[in-house]
Amino acid sequence: MPKRRNKKEVEDILGTLPDWAIKEHIKKGIIKIDPLPKNWEEAVDEVTIDFHLGNKLRVFTDEGLNTIDTRYASKEDMESMMRLVELKPGQPFILTEHDFVIATTYERLTLPDNIVGYLHGKSSLARLGVVVHSTAARFDPGWDGHPVLEFGTFLKGKKLVIYEGSPICAFSFEKLAAPVKRPYHKSPNNRYGGSNLPQVSNLMGKRARHGKKSGRK
Repeated sequence: MPKRRNKKEVEDILGTLPDWAIKEHIKKGIIKIDPLPKNWEEAVDEVTIDFHLGNKLRVFTDEGLNTIDTRYASKEDMESMMRLVELKPGQPFILTEHDFVIATTYERLTLPDNIVGYLHGKSSLARLGVVVHSTAARFDPGWDGHPVLEFGTFLKGKKLVIYEGSPICAFSFEKLAAPVKRPYHKSPNNRYGGSNLPQVSNLMGKRARHGKKSGRK
């Protein structure tokens, strides 16, 4: 029989949330995951909960710019180099060694102002050479949106078949001692939250923040 945790235990916990605390925070709506399947508790292990591959992916192609200027390339430039793939429920996607894919999870994640989320690759996929995040592993307090995956494979000469809706990553959560002063959803740097589409790199945001001008219309 699992031990029942009282309200004070849940409220007082700090640091990385263990399995029982993840469940309690989800049940109480503190951490929101939508949609939440009926058997979601089975996706919780010691310190993480599984998330699944969504149905929209952006894949780099040979089209568009052949040189990406990180100071002046616009969002439109980035989109011209990628194609949007929309998968049906359970449909396979073939990943080759030449592919770099931006995708979103099936689930939307909403965090309160005092919890940080961390995205982790799954060992079973990592042992097949699949990396599901290049750098964007931290999701700041106040995040609200479908987490983005930046993935590819290091296997040479091999193709991997992955499926829409299959477990693709896992999330752990860290509870802070106090809420942040400016949560992500109020940040001027919030360029990727709130969408269910895999957003391309928004270099325009960096250029504008540093006062750079490209001379383009």
